[in-house]
Amino acid sequence: MRFLLLHLLFVLLSLASLAYISELEKESRVYVKEKSIARDIGIKVFGEDGEEWKVRGRELVSFGRELTLIDVLLESASGYEVKANTITFRRDKNIGFLKGNVEIRGNAFFVKTEKAVIDFKRNVLYGNERVMVWKDRNFIEGKGFKAYLKPLRVIIGGVRTKHEI
Repeated sequence: MRFLLLHLLFVLLSLASLAYISELEKESRVYVKEKSIARDIGIKVFGEDGEEWKVRGRELVSFGRELTLIDVLLESASGYEVKANTITFRRDKNIGFLKGNVEIRGNAFFVKTEKAVIDFKRNVLYGNERVMVWKDRNFIEGKGFKAYLKPLRVIIGGVRTKHEI
């Protein structure tokens, strides 16, 4: 009888220890996403109205479904140029998130901010950060902007201006 009870106790302890080990394995699992890096990249992006953007970067990092370009330059077919430290693409929505020293240049204007979003479908750039805009000899500073590129129209929130005559 003692032998059966002792045997049953060992079986129960082994089942409990297996359950405990299984629980520890679940908690300590490390999930690794696939990461790829490419250098000197050029990408073409098209909007709904056929506007073509050439996107160039020093380095592309692909991490899961996310694409990030470093030291990026975007050039539109209609003459606009956008520079930034990084751009992260959401390919499903045709949107890019620009970060760090974002500069938008056109024929007659220059915009500088820290973060912006570019919607390639609608040819719109927008952001909620501090923004500085130069047009000819006029300077405009504000918080938040929306720049429609075709036709050109820039809307700035919280405006402070300086004009030279």
